[in-house]
Amino acid sequence: MRSWAEAALALGLTLVLGLGLWMFTGESLGAGSTETTTAVAFDSEAAARGDAIAASTGCLACHTIDGTTGTGPTFKGLAGASRPLATGESVSADDAYLFSSVVDPTAQVVAGFDPVMPATYSESLTEDEINDLVEYVKSLG
Repeated sequence: MRSWAEAALALGLTLVLGLGLWMFTGESLGAGSTETTTAVAFDSEAAARGDAIAASTGCLACHTIDGTTGTGPTFKGLAGASRPLATGESVSADDAYLFSSVVDPTAQVVAGFDPVMPATYSESLTEDEINDLVEYVKSLG
């Protein structure tokens, strides 16, 4: 920038464009499809058990909990969010979807990800353990 006036003009233009984007979409810049609009209720004791299961079974090798992209979708903000599928459809990440994603991971693959999750968790985990994993994912907002 050659002058303060040019810097002020650039800042003003950026703010006007940002305001226009917000008015058009109703979302802030960077808002993604994994954000939920309301808090998801969860069982904190089951979530703590699910945290231990996620660590011991290797879930966190592919799924992150901080919103960054991994081999699989992040767990952060997943519960209750609308998920775009590879088929072009979208689905709400409710309890049934989260449970099904562990039991039959290739049934509804999230767009942008390869169907590489092992389908053996339904054999190696009990129904209660899978439900604990669901509570853990829900606890991550």
